[in-house]
Amino acid sequence: MDLPGQVNCETCTIRSCAVEVLDQQEMDILKTNCAGAVFDRNERIFQQGSLSSNIAYVKTGLVKIHKNGPSKDQILKLVKPPRFMGIPTVLGDKVNHYSATALMPTTVCFITTSTFKTLIMRNGKFANEVINSICQDELTFYERSINQMQKQIHGRLADALLFLANEIFASDVFNLPLSHSDLGDYIHASRESVTRALSRFKADGLIQVNGHKISLIEKDMLLKISKLG
Repeated sequence: MDLPGQVNCETCTIRSCAVEVLDQQEMDILKTNCAGAVFDRNERIFQQGSLSSNIAYVKTGLVKIHKNGPSKDQILKLVKPPRFMGIPTVLGDKVNHYSATALMPTTVCFITTSTFKTLIMRNGKFANEVINSICQDELTFYERSINQMQKQIHGRLADALLFLANEIFASDVFNLPLSHSDLGDYIHASRESVTRALSRFKADGLIQVNGHKISLIEKDMLLKISKLG
């Protein structure tokens, strides 16, 4: 983890909607209780079971949220910037119930728990934006859960590739940030099933694969596969 130096919330171009509604005094409180850090690929941002003393705000990069289950570690979701992480822990408990790991170089700002709670109590608009963020995350998680339960592996894989292309990289050509094992965890499939499905997409001319580089060739067909499941 590298520290990029003191964070200036006022000049930050990747501020959250919640921070946008703070007044000058509240912004000063935030500035003095906020610190930034840069995490390398596969570096842990916070650990399941550890005490939480900060809210994390992802400014750049990509993060996987994962949790130890009865038999293995499971990826729950991918967090794209800009997004808060750890709000349910701060508001509902003091212990992290899941882990967060960077999938590529990722910039994170940490806001102390006490500061975050102070801003919620002082500013109703800030609290409203935080609630909106939580609600959006929950609805997205519900939608993904339905897709994971009711779609076949090819539909789930098409979902994942389209999400990475559209939402993360804004490009139909990108380096896959997940290993085949991690991708399998993300779409609830085995590593072998992921490898076979990717090979099938490649053989059908839907994608090109060159090492870690993925090119979406027939995006409309991938979207059709995603919708049909």
